[in-house]
Amino acid sequence: MYENRKWVIVNVSDITDEMIASAIQTSTSTLRKTLDGSKAVLKWEGDTPSCFDGMTTYSHSEIKEELVKSEWSSNE
Repeated sequence: MYENRKWVIVNVSDITDEMIASAIQTSTSTLRKTLDGSKAVLKWEGDTPSCFDGMTTYSHSEIKEELVKSEWSSNE
């Protein structure tokens, strides 16, 4: 199901229209963000769009590990 998907973590201030257009998400309001709102996750399927070149990409299992960290989720 997720074999073809990739994820990146991007500073919200660095997100471009091209990134949104290349991602599965349709706007910045639908992005998963850190609790402080400074970073967001973008995902796509298939080949890596050029706007994400040079960024650390995550597999499904890797992004799940990242998203349980304290900056992404509260223990409350």
